[in-house]
Amino acid sequence: MSFRKYLLLPLVLRHSLRAPRDQRLAWERYWSEIGRTGPHGQVIWDADVRAELDATVGRLRVHADMSLPIVDVGCGNGRQARALAAYAPRVVGLDAAESAVRRAADESDGVPNVEFRVADATEPGLGQRLHDELGDANVHLRGVLHQTDAAHRPALVATLRTLVGTRGTVHLCESDVRVDPLEFLQLQGVTPTSLPDGVRRLVAAGVRPPSHFGAPELARYFPATAWCVLASGPTSMYGVPLERGGPLQQLPAHYAVLRLRTPDPPRRRL
Repeated sequence: MSFRKYLLLPLVLRHSLRAPRDQRLAWERYWSEIGRTGPHGQVIWDADVRAELDATVGRLRVHADMSLPIVDVGCGNGRQARALAAYAPRVVGLDAAESAVRRAADESDGVPNVEFRVADATEPGLGQRLHDELGDANVHLRGVLHQTDAAHRPALVATLRTLVGTRGTVHLCESDVRVDPLEFLQLQGVTPTSLPDGVRRLVAAGVRPPSHFGAPELARYFPATAWCVLASGPTSMYGVPLERGGPLQQLPAHYAVLRLRTPDPPRRRL
């Protein structure tokens, strides 16, 4: 990709001209205007790909205590939370956008052990309040850290640290496409004259293109002094077709399963 990516700017700026810059407001605006979800819907990452879910559940079964509740951070319309509810006694989905939480609750009607709450996972004290209620929990994130500003990632990790306690496990899967925002839009089918509808909705709402989160970022935000990486490596994240009748999106991604390190017991003096 070259200078041609800059030809996207006039179209992108025109569609985002009136969008809020605050990302919490942008996400609320985005979810409030979604009319259809699922494999043929308007949410570009809401693909229902069984292989991706099976990989997530397989890792959790190997590394996590599945008797614990699961907190699904950045739950959106609740697809992952509903799927995980088949494997956990209780699932709590969190999202900062009230419209997303309302949709998740509506789409999850009839699933008895899943609930949704409006919450910003970077908010100080949130992790402790949830831990006081739930006890130690497993935590699931899909496409959350790659969308979180670098300045806010430490606060999000602090929430995770409190949620898992001594028994819980974190499972994360994040896009690891190492291109700049304009190049990412090109990969999503944006041209100087057109935007796929799913992408247009994000741009018009003011949601910024994601960054990336791979092995270097994992080491930075989950340092080995505090976290034990139980499993980690490249994988794929799937999204709905960008055009009707087109192929599923398949993005390079990175997964990790982590647990807090337990402090070494004090040595006995002889």
